Amino acid sequence: MQTACDSMEDGVRELGRAFVVTLLVLVVQLAGWHYSNSLALLGDSAHVFSDVIAIGASLTALWLATRTPTSRRTFGFHRVEVFAAAFNGLLLVAMALLIAYEAFQRFGTGYAVNGLPMLLTSLAGLAGNIYVAYHLQHEENLNVRSAFMHAAGDALSSVGVIIGAIAIMLTGQYVIDIVVSLLISGLILFSAYSILRGSLSILLESAPYGADVGSIRRAVLSVKGVRGVHDIHVWRTCSEFVFAMMHVETDNLSLLRARVLSLEIEERMHHELGISHVTVQLEPYGCSCQSQKMCHLIGHRKRKHAH
Repeated sequence: MQTACDSMEDGVRELGRAFVVTLLVLVVQLAGWHYSNSLALLGDSAHVFSDVIAIGASLTALWLATRTPTSRRTFGFHRVEVFAAAFNGLLLVAMALLIAYEAFQRFGTGYAVNGLPMLLTSLAGLAGNIYVAYHLQHEENLNVRSAFMHAAGDALSSVGVIIGAIAIMLTGQYVIDIVVSLLISGLILFSAYSILRGSLSILLESAPYGADVGSIRRAVLSVKGVRGVHDIHVWRTCSEFVFAMMHVETDNLSLLRARVLSLEIEERMHHELGISHVTVQLEPYGCSCQSQKMCHLIGHRKRKHAH
């Protein structure tokens, strides 16, 4: 049976191969852009460049995830992945806007595009992206899945460049290159939106989809022996780890029964909502901190300033 450590090592190995192949694709496509003068190929190269950054960030995140948490960094270094993703998203936005600007600047200029190197380069890029996507498609790690999505999206943009190159060679209409570059710019913006939305959601400590406060409350209240639940907080430190804390009201229980109840809640949170770590504070029903209005964050802040 494969352990979590073995799975992580496999993920690092596959990402390492993907990084090398993607870097080679980037070099080839930049050379092809130089010889073809194709703005669409430049846009595709920008997308590949973002893939290099994304895969490199995923590799770094997996490596840092193996480091032991310290007394100051109790969550370890998992959040590095989120900052890298946010940077990658902002870089994608800048690239997309730059490509779109250059496309509009080229309208009506009658610039020449060499279709043959454009076609050959994009075919090489497509082969590299298919190789990367194929070898990453079965990995379960979210960092690796993210790299797979990058490779699949870049393969799609390479198909667009190939179609554009063939059309240019057949018709001689170089405006096709501008149209394809604008389409690729839109694809890059869509990828950037997805990346930025996910990373900012984690940085703002928003509840992940499917594990919001309402879902947690319903799941906890369905556990036998629970009389109420309040002061629920749920957040993520990175794409893989979800944390939750809550106050649970129960009848008067023995210490052993209280521990069993806590374990049942934790198991349900893990299997039904995918929450990695759950902290449960048990309180007697009818005289909980909620009844004394002590569970509100603003109230905590006011009491702190009062002291």
